Amino acid sequence: MSKKDRKRVLAQIWGTPTSHDIDMVDEGDQIVVFSNYRGIINWWMEIFKTYYPNIKCREKGDVIKIKPTVGVTIKLNKTTKLMRVSGKDHWPWFVDTFEALLEVGNGDAIELPSDGGSVSENSVTRYLQLNKEDEEVQDLLDRIPDGGGIMHHEFIMRLWKTLLDDWFGVGANVFVVTPRIDSERLFTIMLLMIRNKGTGFKVTLMTPFKQDGDRFDKIMDKTKRRMKEVKTAQDSRLVSDVKLQWVINTLEIKHEDFSTNFVAAYKDEEAEVLTTTAHFHKAHFHHQQKDNVCYNRLSPHDLRKNYLLPLDIGSNVL
Repeated sequence: MSKKDRKRVLAQIWGTPTSHDIDMVDEGDQIVVFSNYRGIINWWMEIFKTYYPNIKCREKGDVIKIKPTVGVTIKLNKTTKLMRVSGKDHWPWFVDTFEALLEVGNGDAIELPSDGGSVSENSVTRYLQLNKEDEEVQDLLDRIPDGGGIMHHEFIMRLWKTLLDDWFGVGANVFVVTPRIDSERLFTIMLLMIRNKGTGFKVTLMTPFKQDGDRFDKIMDKTKRRMKEVKTAQDSRLVSDVKLQWVINTLEIKHEDFSTNFVAAYKDEEAEVLTTTAHFHKAHFHHQQKDNVCYNRLSPHDLRKNYLLPLDIGSNVL
């Protein structure tokens, strides 16, 4: 299996819901799994004992050694909090078993306390400057006049970001439609996806293939570079290769030519749509720009009929 295919498989495994954030790196001869949560080693041990009731462990210093099956060795370091999975059969075992182990871990509904933030999720949250306690979605929606109105660029960006976060968080089917998008806004969408992984959301980005003379591919390439370059306060990468690959696997991108802007979502029998004259682009968010904003609740059927089907998207909406 090629490195690219292995990364794609790891991304799928990482997408398994967990009660807190973990990350993983494929080093070829071993897979390293890590987290910044206190008690993570005890959490792993409980999972292994549940999944392998007769498992035997050897402890030497800070390292706990486990052999779950022939050809696989797992070392848990209580100091570094790293899990190293190695051995001649470590890859097939990891692919066949690790998702099931993570699902066993979901039986523990209590999130473990952290040591000043996790490797990715908390850092992503800080980078996005999202605080649900200070700014609920409804508080922002209540500021939009009945029938819509003209709003400031900072408010539109805050509402756009908070709405997407809320929709991703409840596992909705989300649509981002804009004739112009820059790498910073695309980066924000990707971070919001990472922050809310495991909720079962689906997301479609609809944007023209060419924008301002540039192909969308260039915008995507710039966004990928940004994701690799942005660092946390601990000088580690904000987004690992596995998480980047998961985003690429998950984000559905469609290209059409149009000149409308909206974000919308549906879940069960409810749908919402925010329409605006603001492109999701720095030209509308980095200047003293003012644009029209209108928010509506409607049925998934009307969302499909009035907003999605005219753009040839949303054929799976009832």
